[in-house]
Amino acid sequence: MDDSSIVALLESRDESAIPALMEKYGGLTRSLTGRILRDSRDAEECASDVFLRLWMSIPPAKPKNLAAYTAKTARNEALMRLRRNRSAGIQNELPLDEAALFLPGVETQAEANELAESISRFLENESRDRRICFIKRYWFFMSVDEIARETGMTQSKVKSLLFRTRNALRKYLEKEGYLYE
Repeated sequence: MDDSSIVALLESRDESAIPALMEKYGGLTRSLTGRILRDSRDAEECASDVFLRLWMSIPPAKPKNLAAYTAKTARNEALMRLRRNRSAGIQNELPLDEAALFLPGVETQAEANELAESISRFLENESRDRRICFIKRYWFFMSVDEIARETGMTQSKVKSLLFRTRNALRKYLEKEGYLYE
């Protein structure tokens, strides 16, 4: 079933939209929640929550790209669950922990949006390989090994690209006034 048909089912509150969503985007959702949570039961439970969240958010939302909307919803749901787990004392190391060493803290959604736009501008000027590795690592939470296999690069090259990109991003954010030496 195509995305516009699934969105139409969701808008008309037709319950057959959920199995259609699960069939089309279940793998993406489980993969993304699994990479973030690193616990299969927790990830599966979270994936179910994602489909409920999609059911509740469409309408009023009218996503133009259902795959991206689903991925963003899955990522956000998994990160919220991860925060709850961490506050309950359950530890889990994330790739973002690497970047958190130099990313500035933000206090408002407006600051977060501004920082995200700045990072997007930075990535636009980076090489295709750097952009791909950075996004796979810090948006999709893929391991270095997964990125290497998927891109055909060596693990060493992926690590090197990520290291150089983080350093270049740090310098860029300093120049933009987000960080101070």
